[in-house]
Amino acid sequence: MSSQVLQTSSPHSKQRVLLWWLLTLVWLVVLAWFSTDAFSAEHTGGFLFKLIHAVYGNISLEELQRINFAVRKSAHFFSYGFLSCVAFFAWRATLANAKPWLLRWSGLALLMSLLAGSGDEIHQTFVASRTPSPRDVMIDVAGGVFFQVLIYLVIRRRSLRLQTLGGTPNQEHAR
Repeated sequence: MSSQVLQTSSPHSKQRVLLWWLLTLVWLVVLAWFSTDAFSAEHTGGFLFKLIHAVYGNISLEELQRINFAVRKSAHFFSYGFLSCVAFFAWRATLANAKPWLLRWSGLALLMSLLAGSGDEIHQTFVASRTPSPRDVMIDVAGGVFFQVLIYLVIRRRSLRLQTLGGTPNQEHAR
């Protein structure tokens, strides 16, 4: 049995599992909060208008609406992308393997982003100031895919660097 397999059952790895799942749960709560009336387009638009007006002066309502739209869609992309990131590491800690990256971990993280994004849009059907949109779920999943590709590329680069230095990718995952 390799030392990496033995390390996955250590108390340290149980703490790592709990930490990653706690972070994932906290982020899911934050996303649920973002789905409330407090983060409706009217409320974020008012805040954004005050911010832009303080920095740049007057802007037209049309410009404000375009900026608000872009900020809100970017928030979907990055918020659910971040969810897929923390979920990846939660799944990686839970379903430990000697390899530093597995498609299964990414797939489960993307599934979590899809389910959370869908739940967000379903919840918004019950909030008068919110408008549910399947397009937002697609943006959520696109953010998740982007972050998963980024994770893969970073892990692959680190693995290749370790190999050229005489180490193995498994040594880094054991840390």
